[in-house]
Amino acid sequence: MTSTPTPDQIPIEEQPVLEALVSIKHRLTAIKKDRSRFIKTSTVTGLYDELSVQLQKLEEVRSASTSTIWGYRNNVNSILDEVFVILSLCFMAVGKTKESPATYVQLLTIKQCLLGLQESGVYAVEDLKQYEDRLQELENFIRVDEAKSSIPDIQTRILRRKLDFNNNLMKELQDAANSISPELTPVHRRLVQLRIELATLASRPTWNTSDIHHIQEELREIEAKRSDGKFLDGQGNVVSGQAAVIGLLEDCYDDCHNLLATKERVPKALQDVFKRLQSIKTDLERLVLTQRWTLRETDLWQYQMQLNEISTLRKNGKFVDREGNVEEGQALLNFMLHKCYRLIYVLLSASEPIAEALMPIHNQLLTVRRCLLEVKKWGGDFTVRDLYPYQMKLASMDNMRVDGKFLDKDKEIPEGQGICNSLLSECYDILYELQESVVDEGSEGDEDEEEEEIENELRGSKNLDVIV
Repeated sequence: MTSTPTPDQIPIEEQPVLEALVSIKHRLTAIKKDRSRFIKTSTVTGLYDELSVQLQKLEEVRSASTSTIWGYRNNVNSILDEVFVILSLCFMAVGKTKESPATYVQLLTIKQCLLGLQESGVYAVEDLKQYEDRLQELENFIRVDEAKSSIPDIQTRILRRKLDFNNNLMKELQDAANSISPELTPVHRRLVQLRIELATLASRPTWNTSDIHHIQEELREIEAKRSDGKFLDGQGNVVSGQAAVIGLLEDCYDDCHNLLATKERVPKALQDVFKRLQSIKTDLERLVLTQRWTLRETDLWQYQMQLNEISTLRKNGKFVDREGNVEEGQALLNFMLHKCYRLIYVLLSASEPIAEALMPIHNQLLTVRRCLLEVKKWGGDFTVRDLYPYQMKLASMDNMRVDGKFLDKDKEIPEGQGICNSLLSECYDILYELQESVVDEGSEGDEDEEEEEIENELRGSKNLDVIV
């Protein structure tokens, strides 16, 4: 029986698997970096099949009787984790967001978000709802693959293991939040808001001390509600949830003190960490605003890896210097770290089941629809000439289809056909409504001449009889 290796030791039986995994990772990295062409579904699924073969070999090496290959951690598992993350992002990039492989990176990100909430205690029950709903969606995707076989394959078991971890963590957070009595819930919710305000102030280049003083005054008002250090209900009974609320109250006081006491938001020893987090946060916030046009899901891999690396610099949730000393500025750094994870979660959640090759078409259709809705909203008298640009645009996009399908450069049918075709039909429907309100403009001869000119320009459209 093979003894448990250290992270630096790779059993000779696992060497071929490691080499194959490294090869898969290199090919995935090359695909991820190549912006000159869209990621192909066939390439992604082919690499996933290769990974499946290696996972089976790894399971056989580590004993088929074990329920998971994640019982210990070495370099094989580290490479495997990276391959899973990139593959998961690739599945999202080609529009296969509802298939189980796409859930891996989302489960990892939700785990980091939940751990951040547990670590800080800065959350209320309603803050957990979005993660709970998303976990249920991901579980539904995983169940589809589990139902295909009486014995789920190793990939599905790995996903189930990570899903169960998140569900258990979610239950712990919900139990902690529900343990706070109804009488204390408003106080707890307000303290959560105040601590978020303090962290937001700390992340700004400049802030006024008056802002901190206002928060301190409100904290003292909350403090005044305690009797002998306890929060009581209307009948004078000690209510449940004391530890969570009082702990959060003290954390708010500490944050106020730290902000007022130090001129430097982050000490020199942690400035490098602060600058890295600031750069990552800025990039992610830009992607949130421009994701529809600039984001390729695989771009998120680099940020995920950087954040994981930064997170490993902490000990017991605190950033330390080279000597292992806990420095000031913890609240700000942890706030920025967890904010970055939440931004990645937002980007992953916003990913639509549309292949990268179809995104330009999808974005154009969204733009046309938005313009048509604005025209419809403001109303007025329209002429044939007013609606002509929309007719031309929809006709040109309609002509891109072959047998009702949008094809990529390799003549393959990418994911997202239903969404794009539905958008195209919706644009036509709005256009028809607007055409019903078209008014005559100019003399009859001029009008006929204008319509004939438009017909000639649209002559190449297969939908000429429909849209004109």
